[in-house]
Amino acid sequence: MRIPICGWIVLLIVIGSRSSCSFAPTRPFTRIRNNLDALFSRSQTQEEEILYDVAVIGSGPASCSLAALLTANDSNVNVVLLSKYAAKRWTPNYGCWTEEWATLDRLYADRGVTGLMDLGVDIHWDDTDCFFGEFDDGVLENPNANDNQQQEGDYRRSIGREYVRVSREGLKSIFYGDDDDDNRNYTVIPEDVLGKAINPNMFLPAGSITFHKDFTELTLKESGRKIRAKIVVDGTGAESSFTIRDQRDREGYQIAYGVECHVTGAGVTESHVGDYDRSKMTLFDFRSEKWRQSNQDDEIKQPTFNYVMPLSQDVIFLEETSLVANPAMSFEECKRRLTERMKSQNVEITEILEEEFCYIPMGGGLPRAGQRIVPIGAASGLVHPSTGYQVGRALSSNLDVAEQIVAELNNKNNESLDPDAAAARILGRIWTPEAIRQRSFAVFGGEFFMSLNVNQLKHFFAGFFRLDPSMWGGFLAGWKNLPGYDNHKNWSARLTFGLTALSKLSPKVGVGMAGSILQYILTDEWGVDLIQSVTPLAGSPKGYEEALEFRRPENKGDQPAKDEAMALLCACDRCQEEGNQRTETKIAA
Repeated sequence: MRIPICGWIVLLIVIGSRSSCSFAPTRPFTRIRNNLDALFSRSQTQEEEILYDVAVIGSGPASCSLAALLTANDSNVNVVLLSKYAAKRWTPNYGCWTEEWATLDRLYADRGVTGLMDLGVDIHWDDTDCFFGEFDDGVLENPNANDNQQQEGDYRRSIGREYVRVSREGLKSIFYGDDDDDNRNYTVIPEDVLGKAINPNMFLPAGSITFHKDFTELTLKESGRKIRAKIVVDGTGAESSFTIRDQRDREGYQIAYGVECHVTGAGVTESHVGDYDRSKMTLFDFRSEKWRQSNQDDEIKQPTFNYVMPLSQDVIFLEETSLVANPAMSFEECKRRLTERMKSQNVEITEILEEEFCYIPMGGGLPRAGQRIVPIGAASGLVHPSTGYQVGRALSSNLDVAEQIVAELNNKNNESLDPDAAAARILGRIWTPEAIRQRSFAVFGGEFFMSLNVNQLKHFFAGFFRLDPSMWGGFLAGWKNLPGYDNHKNWSARLTFGLTALSKLSPKVGVGMAGSILQYILTDEWGVDLIQSVTPLAGSPKGYEEALEFRRPENKGDQPAKDEAMALLCACDRCQEEGNQRTETKIAA
């Protein structure tokens, strides 16, 4: 019996790795020859490669903190961190509530990683200010006024919570160490990993990432060197090439233009820079009336706020931020607004020491089940969908990730490691059904914020910060281990929070939010997720540990992946044949 070409291709895929198929429109027998060459040409050097316990792709705070946790206290876990920019200075400014950072300091110290509250802090402020356009009595005047008629006050709301700026250099030295590899508990290879996921566990170019029974093999971009690891972790951020997350078209985007700078002008005094108290951090300044151009619609409909860190008598950090929008606001517009805002306060930026362009995707879907590479941090969708908070959440979630990885490597039943099942259980420690419920609650919050103009946002946050700090603080953090979590940890706590928050809002915004909730539940495909987040009526979201149907039967391979590869490869053959026919026709003509 004659076996068709596509049948031979699938047979070779079964013999070789799952990623050995090529989608380039080359001739079929060329692909067969290349697959056979790859199968039988493994060098002795490759056979002798180290098999790492864990390979971490990326070198930001999420990646480095996990590597540090896994290798603390003379751990036997053999970890390699892979990133071309591993030694590069971290550029974003990271801020956190002192209470949250102190909690992380204690939890990390308990696991042998010390210094977050010492070396990991640049500056500490005893209080935090917000400006929502309130007047001296702390209320917004005429909440029912037309948006173009709305007036603003300059009431300073001090929210009584301490804040820190995280030291980028200090935090990296805690997790990464210095450039001396002998002083680090894990191996660093300063190269990026080759490959882009096109489907779960399928990567281009062919052979860049391959999956074996007991380990995964990665290819480094520059050297072509092969790195093997039992467990592979993706810490490369929200725009990862290694993790597939669905429904990203529903994301919102936090855009911020920041400057660390010198300032001058009549508004700069010993105690203040414009309206900003040098002794405090300013979390939100949503006022826009004084600087916007004749009540321009865009400046009302597309709100931004200023985030301010006084660093010294000479230096201040200012950041004009679009909380969440889709499509994203431009950096140039944020820069223009910051200049106009400061000019309205008689402050001129005279020297820029450092610029920051902050792009944070928020919301969207979670990682698709069945992927062997485990995403962490922003790659796993961990960024808070309403606020953009991420560093504290990433560090907190990594405590569970590290614990689960160690459990998988130290299998008490002496069973061989199943990398696919291990990946599902590790990701399941991040996204438990309860964590998914809590995220769904915040996803609605982010989508609701995208519908509000500047006056509506001012009304919302003026009410929001009238809540008890443990309630609003728990929402802003929104993660296990962090302060205030008890107010959000289950459906009844979230329902209580939601009803209490509604009671603090102005009637106009409260009614609008209630209407948005009802519309979301009745008409949106994610409405059931919001119901699950605040009631037990819609059941529980499916956790990653429950989604193990993707696992391959022993010695049978992944039939859906092979079927898909066959279809795509056959399609390439047809494309090549059609292309040849078109070429021949053109030549004949």
